[in-house]
Amino acid sequence: MKTPAEAERLTARLRVLKDRSGSSFESLARRSGISRSSLHRYYSGASFPASYETVHAFARACGASDEELRELRKLWAVVDITRSMPLLAPTEGGEEASVSRPPRTRVIAVVVVAAVLLVAAGVAGVLALRSRPDETPHAAVPIRVFNVEGDCSTRPGRVPACSLGLAVDPRLTYEFDNVVSHRVWHGDVLSADCVLYDGERVEDETGVGTTRWFRVRLDDVPNSHAWLPGVRTNDNPKLPVCAP
Repeated sequence: MKTPAEAERLTARLRVLKDRSGSSFESLARRSGISRSSLHRYYSGASFPASYETVHAFARACGASDEELRELRKLWAVVDITRSMPLLAPTEGGEEASVSRPPRTRVIAVVVVAAVLLVAAGVAGVLALRSRPDETPHAAVPIRVFNVEGDCSTRPGRVPACSLGLAVDPRLTYEFDNVVSHRVWHGDVLSADCVLYDGERVEDETGVGTTRWFRVRLDDVPNSHAWLPGVRTNDNPKLPVCAP
C-alpha cells in the first residue's frame, strides 16, 4: 500500500522546516523534548508521528510560523482520519506508527476497498468498510480535550470564553440546543468508550474538519454520556465503533 499523499507532504514539510532552521537533531531534541532518533525517523519518513502534539513540537522547534503550523495540523488531521479506519489502523505498541510496507493481507484488503468505493460511489463504500458496531461493554479510556482557538490552550484558569460544549446527538447540527449543560476546557481528561465515524461534520477555528465523534461518559447529564467532536482532541485511542 502506497503511503498516503498527505503523509508524504507532511514529512516533506517537516524536512523543509528542519533544513531551513539549520539546527542539528541534537539541538532540536533539546528544544522539542522528542528523542534524536525519533526526530530522525520523522525527518526521513521511516516513521510517522502518532499525535499532532509531536508534529507541533517538531515544527515549533524548527521555528515554524503560525500559518505553517495550521497547514501541518490540516495535513496531520487528514492522515489521522485515514489511518483511524479499521482497515488502515496502525499496529499497537510503540511511540509512532510506521509507514513501511504492510503485510500482503492488508494490501489485498485495500484493493478490495478500492473496488467497493468505485462501485458504491464513495460514501456508501466508506461506511461499509468500517468495523461493525461493538455492542458489548467496553472499558473507557482517557481522552484529553484540545482547544485550538486563540490562546485557550495556554490561558490559565477556566475562562468561560474558552469552554467547549459537548453534543447531545452527534448526527444533528452542532449548535446551542444540541449541547449538554456540562462544559469542558483545554486539557480536561474525559472517559471515552466508543467512536462514531459518520456524525455531523464539525470544523475547528483553523478549518480542520471531521465527522468523527467520541462518546464520553458523564454523571451529570441525561443518559450519562455526551459527544466530543474529533477536532477537539489530539488523541487517537483504539475504541470500538458505537452501536446505532
